[in-house]
Amino acid sequence: MAERRPVALGPGEGTAAWTLGGRFTVKLDSAQSEGVSVLEVLAFRTAEPPLHVHHREDESWYVLDGQMTFYVDGAAHVATPGSFVFAPKGFAHTFTVDVEPTRVLLLASPSGFEHFALEVGVPADTDTPPADLAVPSPDVLGPIAGRYGIEILGPPRRISHPDGA
Repeated sequence: MAERRPVALGPGEGTAAWTLGGRFTVKLDSAQSEGVSVLEVLAFRTAEPPLHVHHREDESWYVLDGQMTFYVDGAAHVATPGSFVFAPKGFAHTFTVDVEPTRVLLLASPSGFEHFALEVGVPADTDTPPADLAVPSPDVLGPIAGRYGIEILGPPRRISHPDGA
């Protein structure tokens, strides 16, 4: 592991990719931290993942703006700004984006999740999402996710959104 150093990034700084249906900006990665990955995510409804389970890392979300509903181990958790949701490794989960866009801080421990997110995405060189932005289909996503210890279990959870969409 390289020598560890302090990290200080301003708004919009970090490696960014349009991936998994949203814009993921890596704020702290496994080369900088032995324990946690931190990503700022701009989530759209296209970011709603299939039901899945992480076998290597715990995953947490802190909602900065907007609203999401997280489904962890069969329980629904509506998350508005300031809400925090934790899914320990081994627990099936998914989420819906109730307000577009929602800005959320994603934390994964141990670090490494950022490599998965970047592998399935394209560099985010602009603030405009690509027209085809979406979570890849399970047949594309499954094998890549499997290499990172993520198991796809089923389709996304679809509920009615507060605005009727």
